[in-house]
Amino acid sequence: MQEIQQQYYEQDTIDLRELWAVLRKRQRLIWLITGVVTLVALAYVLLVKPVYEVKGVVELAQIDKKAVQNANDLRQKLSFIYGVNAKGKKREYPIVQAITLPKKSKNLLIVTARGYNNASAKKKLESVIEYLKKVQNREIDIYMQTQKKSLALTVGDLKRNQQLVPKIEEDLKNYKQKLLSISKQSAALAGIYSIEIGKKQSELNNIVNKIYALKNAVNNIELSMSPLKIHKTVVVGSIEELDKPVKPKKTLIVVVAFITGLMLSVFLAFFLEFIQSERKEP
Repeated sequence: MQEIQQQYYEQDTIDLRELWAVLRKRQRLIWLITGVVTLVALAYVLLVKPVYEVKGVVELAQIDKKAVQNANDLRQKLSFIYGVNAKGKKREYPIVQAITLPKKSKNLLIVTARGYNNASAKKKLESVIEYLKKVQNREIDIYMQTQKKSLALTVGDLKRNQQLVPKIEEDLKNYKQKLLSISKQSAALAGIYSIEIGKKQSELNNIVNKIYALKNAVNNIELSMSPLKIHKTVVVGSIEELDKPVKPKKTLIVVVAFITGLMLSVFLAFFLEFIQSERKEP
């Protein structure tokens, strides 16, 4: 029983010398296949057009430190317009490769474009930025028009109330003079004038307070339209351009092709040796 087990063990043991002998025997085949696969990969990386990548960080428009549009919604809209996530559809360069939203950021977008050269990729990226500016400037224009209308109404209301002040002050002055002239003759009439004076004084105070509030409103509206509150869409820094193409990765492709060809050829060498040994058996 032990002899049988020993025979099985010897049959299952890998003989490294035998494997090395097979490799030496088939070395021409191994180097031929490895060389062919490597040359094919090398020809590919030399013939295929290189793809360059440019990247830009865009700060979205804000009004009083609040984004004009939701950054995530805007990212999804742009991705759909420029076919960023399109599947099963061939895209011709230059293309918009990605539009991402940095973590913990509500007003920044990172736009990545690719092309056969930096110039075409940069032009594509600039077209996205121009579209962003156009869309966001439209929102700012709507806001400015609304604020201008509100300012015109507030200024008109302010002028009307300011025009009432001299009239009320004149009436108040007349009532005071009449009160002084008749206070010794008619107590009843003096009381009536005193009531009217109180009404006019209260009316004057109300208008003065309203004028003060309207002036504050005018100042706030004007401030809301100032450059301090309006921040338009801008590119943060400059557009990043890479000197080397991102595709194809020539060194990686050639190395992977060499390793793949070597593995394939070694497997084929052992397979052929196995077939040959099977034919020799009676």
